Amino acid sequence: MSSPARPAVARAAELLHAGDADPAHLLGFFDGETVFQMANDSPVTGRAAIERWMGEYLRGISGVSHELLETWEQDDSIVTLVEVTYTGQSGGQVRLPAMTLMRFSGEYLAEYRIFMDPSPVRKLSGAFSNDS
Repeated sequence: MSSPARPAVARAAELLHAGDADPAHLLGFFDGETVFQMANDSPVTGRAAIERWMGEYLRGISGVSHELLETWEQDDSIVTLVEVTYTGQSGGQVRLPAMTLMRFSGEYLAEYRIFMDPSPVRKLSGAFSNDS
């Protein structure tokens, strides 16, 4: 995991690419108090709830890749502009623009919000709704 003194771009890239390599590794950035939200879905709180949400969301998805385009940093928060490529188990792909808000508290994320239309991912994976 990264140190709070690291530049925003390095910290954001580390977090995003952790999820690309292994979504379970991404969970290491969360603790029991982390608030996670994707688009208009209800927020979920805590590592265990986030892990359940991610498992449901990524069912039918065999790979995720983030291209980090821009970052903005303010105090303990990082905002990113990314393009995310999802690969379905059938081999189909969808590439989507997204913005993320990462608010840190020490080593862990206090808040992680993703602003993206997840409907193409849900269609690719075969899941059509997921309001946890």
